[in-house]
Amino acid sequence: MSHRLGIDIGGTFTDFVLLSENGDLQVAKVSSNPEDLDSVIDEGLGELAAQSGIDIPALLRQFDLIVHGTTIATNALIQGKLARTGMLCTAGFRDILELREGLKERRYDYIQPPPTPLVPRHLRLPIDERINKDGLVLQPLDEAQVRAAAAVFRDNGVEAVAVCLLWSIVNPAHEERIRDLLAREMPGAPVYLSSIISPQLREYPRFSTTALCAALGSRLHDYIGRLESNLEGAGFHKAIRYIQCNGGTTSAAGLRERPVLALDSGPAAGPAAGRFFGRLFDIDNVITLDMGGTSLDVSLVHQGHIDTAKNVDVHRYRVAVPMVNVRTLGAGGGSIAWIDDSGLLQVGPQSAEAWPGPACYGRGGEAATVTDANVALGYFSDRQLLGGAMAIDGDLARDSIRGTIAKPLGVDGLEAAYAIYTLVNENMANAVRQISTEQGHDLRDFAFICGGGCSGAHAARIAESLGVTRIIVPRVASLLCSFGAVIADVRHDYSRNHAARFSDCNAGDINRQFGEMMASARADLAAEGFDPEHIRLQRTMDVRYLGELGVLTLTLAEAEIFANGMGPIETLFDQEHERAFTFADPDCERELMGLGVIAYGQRGALLSRIAMPGVGDQTPEQAISHSRQASFAPDQSLMVAVYDGAKVAFGGEIEGPAVIEEDTTTILVPPGWRARLDDSHAWFMWRLDQD
Repeated sequence: MSHRLGIDIGGTFTDFVLLSENGDLQVAKVSSNPEDLDSVIDEGLGELAAQSGIDIPALLRQFDLIVHGTTIATNALIQGKLARTGMLCTAGFRDILELREGLKERRYDYIQPPPTPLVPRHLRLPIDERINKDGLVLQPLDEAQVRAAAAVFRDNGVEAVAVCLLWSIVNPAHEERIRDLLAREMPGAPVYLSSIISPQLREYPRFSTTALCAALGSRLHDYIGRLESNLEGAGFHKAIRYIQCNGGTTSAAGLRERPVLALDSGPAAGPAAGRFFGRLFDIDNVITLDMGGTSLDVSLVHQGHIDTAKNVDVHRYRVAVPMVNVRTLGAGGGSIAWIDDSGLLQVGPQSAEAWPGPACYGRGGEAATVTDANVALGYFSDRQLLGGAMAIDGDLARDSIRGTIAKPLGVDGLEAAYAIYTLVNENMANAVRQISTEQGHDLRDFAFICGGGCSGAHAARIAESLGVTRIIVPRVASLLCSFGAVIADVRHDYSRNHAARFSDCNAGDINRQFGEMMASARADLAAEGFDPEHIRLQRTMDVRYLGELGVLTLTLAEAEIFANGMGPIETLFDQEHERAFTFADPDCERELMGLGVIAYGQRGALLSRIAMPGVGDQTPEQAISHSRQASFAPDQSLMVAVYDGAKVAFGGEIEGPAVIEEDTTTILVPPGWRARLDDSHAWFMWRLDQD
């Protein structure tokens, strides 16, 4: 029987998920150590091997595939640990990275500083050349200037070069010639061409994305080399894939060609897991809430399609490749509660992180955190977490809240804890609104999928404030992204620049370009071993009303052709524009801005079940471990039953108020809610007023 292994390396923990072709699941969770990747991998593999009663080499022989999600690129960007990068650009366009598009994120914050340019100005060198929008050479490339620029780069220790020329998306000849010249002048230095990285209109997104590839490339290359060398040394010689920012997987070669695809690699796998669990309950619209120790990641799946976007900012830098639309908020279990200069309570984005962690961990932390509030309110145990693997001290949690929050605000400790809990819930609800309601979605049509160790304690209260009535908490919630990685399809994105008003569109030219991209997609996936029946393609069009700044990306069927003109696309665009922006303007001219193809390589039949070891056999009443006080309002405290979730048999139902403790997550069932354990190893919660 074949198996796949998913590995997700986070800042605190590294998650391992081993999945067989028929859905049997094993998991392991070990502490991360970015300075000693080999030991982390060995420890996780050792835990999985011990569960099966075999050694690591025997375990590795079971795998056909390893899929890896990593934070290496995101962390490098956040921490500024980037390669020293040079840029060659068309003369007159040297300052695109600083000019951006004349806007900033907080446009009314007049003192907000701009982001530090990825390439300093003295390493952004102009080159005399010019190609027009039709691809005709107006000014030949000055090769002497390229050689002179290479000398400047060598003198300044440049490690990678981004080449970004005007209208190279129509005619890449000059960029390709520069690459050849630099290969001779700077042997060994990677060169990234904007015509390959992002062949689309608008200089700033294209320049920024290409510069990101150059800045991230060497660090990513080193990381991939170390990881694959370690796995080969342990005895694994089969396929290794990596989660991309678009939610699909790719090979090491794919990441090396476009390093920017590794941004948000870990969180991008969450929606695939959310979609899987939604389908098990016949729900096509889901929102994943992945709340860990430091942050919350929110993403959306609509009608079975993972929500992606292009031209988004990642830590203030524009990325022009498709990315899963993940909103990250500094709202995790370790998020610190504090009083601002106006005397108002705030939560996050500062975090106590894994060390010293929340006050209740007993590691010297003094700041009150969200986890401390959960303990003080009775939602989390005040003695232990992680199924008894971590001892905690409830008195330390209550003392920290009284000392740092309750006393300055002049309230009692329980009221302060409830205020922390309520405020972080509202912050998270706002993040959900940003990716749903503000994008034209009706939240009443969605269910929440909980990921991370903390979201099960918050999901019901967030749902109540948003009108969501269904919640799914998988038993693998704390390893949601690793599970998503192991079930994700291979994905490749292809794009072509094609700008024209609809009235001027040539259907034959559009069909030809789609045909060429689809042929390339099929060839690339076939080279990776996918049979035609396991290849799925989607066409896309970027469209806007004439004069609009933004565009909408329309998803079309694989076989759709345009022999009868653009009428069906006009109708579809008007519908999507009204959904997203509440209005349509059928009398306005529409403008095509680009074409694309999304290619999926599907690994066999879709899973219809998962099975985990240790199935419970008790009724909910038999599975009650103890009772404790829990507060559901500042002045209300109730005695609630605490259930050992691992002992509950499939089909068991628990009515709130109650607390369900699983090994890696705790689920709060407030009054007015009911939870049922499904045989898919997930708890399904619903509001009683929706029965």
